Amino acid sequence: MPSSSRNSRLACAGFAVLMLVGCAGSAPPLPVDTTSVNRSKSVSLADFSAADAQLSCEQIDQERQDIAATMKEANGRIEDNRTQNQVAGYLGAHLLLPLVATEGNQAEKDQIAQLYVRQDILIKLAATKGCRAT
Repeated sequence: MPSSSRNSRLACAGFAVLMLVGCAGSAPPLPVDTTSVNRSKSVSLADFSAADAQLSCEQIDQERQDIAATMKEANGRIEDNRTQNQVAGYLGAHLLLPLVATEGNQAEKDQIAQLYVRQDILIKLAATKGCRAT
């Protein structure tokens, strides 16, 4: 019994240390509020690159459609590998097989993250230019 009591104390102490470390860091700063009713800053064309500021509403809409199609394709490639990765994980749970047989799709995930950033820029640009919502 003394060993289980000791293990419990060690687990509690470890948990307390993890809580302190987790709470010690501060959250990253929030981006500037440009969308709420009482926003602190309004977006203007000067906030965009010169090339982006020159885009017409039709060009913005077309680029957003292209982004949506590219994201759909990347998500499809990720989905195609999901079943293979799950099977490899189930069958090789105790071997190194999952590390070798799975496809992480990191390139697709990075591409999607970059596309979301570009999509957000285009949404703000369209709103700033007064383009119709699509």
